[in-house]
Amino acid sequence: MIPRMPASRASRRGRRALAAGCVAALALAAASPAADAPSPTVVKDAKDARPGAPDITRAQLGLSSDRRIRVALTLSTGWVARDLIANQGPPGSLCVRMWTVTKPGAAPPDYLACITPREDAETTHGSVMKTIPGEAFQKVASAIVGRTSDRTVTLRFSQTAVGKPKTIRFAAEATKPGCARVSCVDTAPDAPKTATFRVRAG
Repeated sequence: MIPRMPASRASRRGRRALAAGCVAALALAAASPAADAPSPTVVKDAKDARPGAPDITRAQLGLSSDRRIRVALTLSTGWVARDLIANQGPPGSLCVRMWTVTKPGAAPPDYLACITPREDAETTHGSVMKTIPGEAFQKVASAIVGRTSDRTVTLRFSQTAVGKPKTIRFAAEATKPGCARVSCVDTAPDAPKTATFRVRAG
């Protein structure tokens, strides 16, 4: 029986180098989806809402690390879910209008993603809705709501929920609780302007 010879120092170094190379390759592969993600589109807006109404000062639309659509809306002051509850009339909401097929100004948004208060007035929930010609908006998906500060809220939802578009034209809106008039809606950018986010090239 031939005795087993100990591995040479060079052999051990070679195996360690190979292992290190594999780890680096895996790390690069894991990072590549984030590396090719498009830069988000940011809209800044002045403090211009009616008194007592939520006032959007910044809106951002881009992709999260898991390639979902990510919306971030910042108000001029801190707020909680209860601030969207109306004493009477419809509750307030924070939304982003999205045109993925039609053109802004020529048609209503193809999709609407909104944050509204729950009945407990302590939390909020997110929904993605689609425009159905001649009908009310139809809910097509739920959206994940998050908070990054007392002023900023985020929404995340699948690209599939909005038809996996290449381009999204969008405008954020905040609606005053209890008021359904157009004058009670703050938009960013100011209506009828919109901003554009390119989900992917080509």
